[in-house]
Amino acid sequence: MAPTEPAASPVAAPLRFGPAERFELQPAERRLLVDGEPVALGRRALDLLVVLAAQPDHLLTKNELLDRVWPGLVVEEANLQMQISKLRKVLGGEIIATVPGRGYRFTAAVRNADAATAPAPSPASPPPTLAAAIRLIGRDEDLARVEALLLRGGGCVTLVGSSGVGKTSLARAAAARSPRRIAWVDLAALTKGGQVADAVARALELQLSGSDEGAAQLVAALQGQALLLVLDNAEHLVQTCAELATLLRPLGDTLLLVTSQVPLAVAGEQVLRLEPLALPGPESSIAGPGQDALALLVERIVAADHRFVATPAQLPLLRAICTQLDGLPLALEMVAARVPLLGLQGVHDALAERFALLTRGHRDAAPRHRTLHNALEWSYRLLGTAEQRLFRALGVFAGGFTLELAVALMTDDGGARWDVIDGLAALADRSLVVVGNEDPPRYRLLETMRAFALEQLAQSTAPVDEEGTARRRHAGALQALFAGYTPGDTTARARCVAEMVNAREAIAWASEHDLGTAAQLTTSVTSITTFTAWRHESGNWLLALESLMEQAAGLALPAPVQAAWWTERARVGSIRRDTSALAAARRAVALWSPLQQPRQSLIAKLIFVRSISRAGPELEQACADLRAQAAAIPDLPLRQRFLVQGALTRAAGIRHDMAALLAGREAEATLARQLGDQDAVDAAESDMLNALCGLARHAEAVQRGHVLLARVDADGSGRNGNLPWVISPLLVALLALNQLDEARALLPRAFAAGHRFATPAMWPQFCSLAVAEQRWPAAAQLLGYTRQCYDVRGMQFEPGEEGSMQRAEASAAAALGPEQLQAWMRHGRTLDDVAAEALAAGAMP
Repeated sequence: MAPTEPAASPVAAPLRFGPAERFELQPAERRLLVDGEPVALGRRALDLLVVLAAQPDHLLTKNELLDRVWPGLVVEEANLQMQISKLRKVLGGEIIATVPGRGYRFTAAVRNADAATAPAPSPASPPPTLAAAIRLIGRDEDLARVEALLLRGGGCVTLVGSSGVGKTSLARAAAARSPRRIAWVDLAALTKGGQVADAVARALELQLSGSDEGAAQLVAALQGQALLLVLDNAEHLVQTCAELATLLRPLGDTLLLVTSQVPLAVAGEQVLRLEPLALPGPESSIAGPGQDALALLVERIVAADHRFVATPAQLPLLRAICTQLDGLPLALEMVAARVPLLGLQGVHDALAERFALLTRGHRDAAPRHRTLHNALEWSYRLLGTAEQRLFRALGVFAGGFTLELAVALMTDDGGARWDVIDGLAALADRSLVVVGNEDPPRYRLLETMRAFALEQLAQSTAPVDEEGTARRRHAGALQALFAGYTPGDTTARARCVAEMVNAREAIAWASEHDLGTAAQLTTSVTSITTFTAWRHESGNWLLALESLMEQAAGLALPAPVQAAWWTERARVGSIRRDTSALAAARRAVALWSPLQQPRQSLIAKLIFVRSISRAGPELEQACADLRAQAAAIPDLPLRQRFLVQGALTRAAGIRHDMAALLAGREAEATLARQLGDQDAVDAAESDMLNALCGLARHAEAVQRGHVLLARVDADGSGRNGNLPWVISPLLVALLALNQLDEARALLPRAFAAGHRFATPAMWPQFCSLAVAEQRWPAAAQLLGYTRQCYDVRGMQFEPGEEGSMQRAEASAAAALGPEQLQAWMRHGRTLDDVAAEALAAGAMP
């Protein structure tokens, strides 16, 4: 049969691309010009270039390229790689990018040489959904049972089975078919039970207060919600998950779906034990019913090698491989990826020899664990030395990683970048790395794979400390990522937030092994998370270092690192309004003073001003020093002018100079608009509402407040980090105007915002509402609860808040008598969040 000709060229007009458009591709003439001179390219290389250049910045998979460049032919992928290498020698290494595990992308801008403008780029792919790419084999009955159990309600449903059996895939399929709101929480990267509540809160876009009652706060937030909460990979945190399941059980509208290697063993739990896929019998056929393991294996082999066709002659080998791997889906998928390289017989032989050897060495291991571990080890041993090293190192990533982070982990040599990319592609091809559906994709090791990689990393016999080196480079790569963030760059912030699980892992390691890196990383991380759901947890990582940083001078930690950390410690404290922020700010100013770094010293001084909560000589001297420092810096950047303005305006509020406060906030908002920083604009305008209230311009505050509230929460999601500080002054203004019904209507949004962003800042207004409604016992209890909230957080009341609290206490004392007031307030200090919110929301008598 004669070879089939390549498909017709997708373009005919000449295309120009590359630096100064030095390359011109002429498909009709079948030639490539470089600086106007033709270069020799083989037929296939030219065909490949035409296909790639016709779709710039578009991912083309390996199979797509094979089908379009070699239509109708069976060729090895090595041919494609060889032609790519030929093109890179002519074009350079950057124009054709490898997307590991996926294919190739033409990255250069392309211009039609016969047109005035370049063709429009292809539209972006829609974001993947929960149901995307879910195809279960052999799980129809299990899926129906899960759905039936969820419909029955009355507790939690737990999918139990061994590693690699497909619990997560089944849970995803069930969740995709549920009509309820879905909250998916992957627990695999967590190491402590105390992290579970925060992880669930992030999935629900809530912010916990930081008390030990995180689970109880979640229960309060979930009241009345039709929700399916999925806890994936729970076996290492069973006790914590069991406690959460017990608390959630009375909530009839909230269903819990758990995947774990062991049941939670709680009342009302419905356990579905997931078994491996059915193994083929001796008389089974490829297309026969009940051949689940065989069907999965064949489908995955075809996905790895589109040329593969299962034949009756191959059935004995296919059946034997399924049997040796116990029908475990993960193991079947891993072994299928090796068939293109080794063939069925090679795979069969290698598995048989490896299992026989390791069974004798691990007789005390569970059979399925033994088999899965053996399959992992066998896959690892098939890798080359460089690929093994890369696989081991990738184990330090928690929650996935980007290509750039993988490169930074492995090398500082720009010339070695392609070695890392090729190695990552090899690991993806061998199913040791999962490639996400995003573009650009994220990569991850399944947790079973990651555990194995970390095991190999710890056991490495390399002459250097390979594990310590990998951990140090991991932390350094994350520090470089976070340190590169520029305030107001929402795209960069999203990239950083995507790596917060990695940041937690790196900070935990650095806290024990490298205090300098831990200090730098926590400083960078907390500066980015102010307006995100990670704000509270990341702030706790920073505060956890304080005792170590107290000793930093004796540990020879560089002075700039110490000064930067104490500056951020003061900033975080001033946001939380904790009483130790001022001491931290004084320390930061003192540390920067001898370092001759005026801009960093300026930041410390403005945070020092923001940390002072009382008017007096210290505040006036701090403001004078800040003005002098700012005046001494030529061409002060707009961002720093904005920050200085904010600090001096804050000082006006401390002095109770409301006119200066309002003028300062208006100037601050103007500078924020010039910066293009919408979060800062929203923050300044919310502070303007406070100033208007201080000037008794309550009607104007209400009008502006409603406009601002509609903007910051336009989609009703409650995600904007400024939301609590918009609602709080709006409540003040409404109460001053005696618009109690409108104030009460804001309570549900206020409660939700308080949970999400872990702030009690609206509780003084809840107390005032109860006083205005003359609900005196409730008001007294809320006063006690509010003071307790501030006390346990080490928070200080703002002057306006303290005045509001004192007026409310005076009114309650007049109605109840001083002794009854104090008794009710003492009782209020014992309330939990659920009881306090119920009291605040109580109907008028």
